[in-house]
Amino acid sequence: MDEWGQPGRAEYRIEPQIDTRQIRIFLAVLDHGSVTLAANALGITQPAVSQVLRRWRDMTGDPLLVRSGSKLVPTQKAEEMVAPLRQSLKKIATAFSGAPDFDPKRDDLVFRVASADCMEAFFLPRLISEIRAAAPNARLHLRSIVPGYDYATALEKGELDIVIANWPGPPGNLRTVRLMVDDTVCIFGANHVLASFPEGVTLDEYITLDHVAPMPISPLAPGPIDGKLAELGHCRNIRVIVPEFNIVPYVLLSSDMVFTSSANFARHYQRFLPIRSVPAPPEFGQMRFYLLWHERAQASPLNRWLRAQMIRIGQELQLQTDQAHSG
Repeated sequence: MDEWGQPGRAEYRIEPQIDTRQIRIFLAVLDHGSVTLAANALGITQPAVSQVLRRWRDMTGDPLLVRSGSKLVPTQKAEEMVAPLRQSLKKIATAFSGAPDFDPKRDDLVFRVASADCMEAFFLPRLISEIRAAAPNARLHLRSIVPGYDYATALEKGELDIVIANWPGPPGNLRTVRLMVDDTVCIFGANHVLASFPEGVTLDEYITLDHVAPMPISPLAPGPIDGKLAELGHCRNIRVIVPEFNIVPYVLLSSDMVFTSSANFARHYQRFLPIRSVPAPPEFGQMRFYLLWHERAQASPLNRWLRAQMIRIGQELQLQTDQAHSG
């Protein structure tokens, strides 16, 4: 230390500047046991090889190669350096190569997906089943898009791989692709007055009803139903707001309220509960579901594979919806 308590000049350590060319020259000399042969193999001059050896000897304080008969043989220090140097070259080559080998059946993978609540009942169980079959060693982390959750930042940081969304106006800095479209329906208990409206309800009739609705993900981002109503100059009479979709069917059993969601969501719960559904006002159109991911994951083999599985499931569900129309 100097008089100011700072490291003295001799205590500063300058890290050696080494590039891959020098590593390859050094390893070539070890492999061939000759400066001449190494230079010929690499297509460079002998002085260039000798210069690297001199520099490395100065940095290590070791001769690294010594004469044994007609060959150069490595010192103990040089032998200790070989494995780390070869591994370094391999890691650097991997970093700059194309897409690494990707085998979902063998690799230990982690998929992180956030989803709109209405997909949890009919889409996510299929996704879990498909991934369990195609990637048996994978782990799948699922979460809902709760109010206040910044899913766009989570995608940017790599905390999420993909988001399944159905709300309008996704951030423009995210990649997106359509997953599926679905009919919009009104869901209600078996004794509700809408049971006598099998063809559906008009918009004027709809806004006179009492509604149960999910908590919006943000006060500035109303869901697709309330967003559409606002465009049309209407609002609905929401009597109950629930934290997530999948308690709603049980609320409908013992109330006179209506829930507006996708036909696939309704069909799923109609298999288990005495609830019914009819078409929503035609002004609502169909619900559009899409995938969101960040540009940083666009070329990722893992993300591409996951997107392909989800798109295929969406296509299968879309086929079922189309068949329901034709039937």
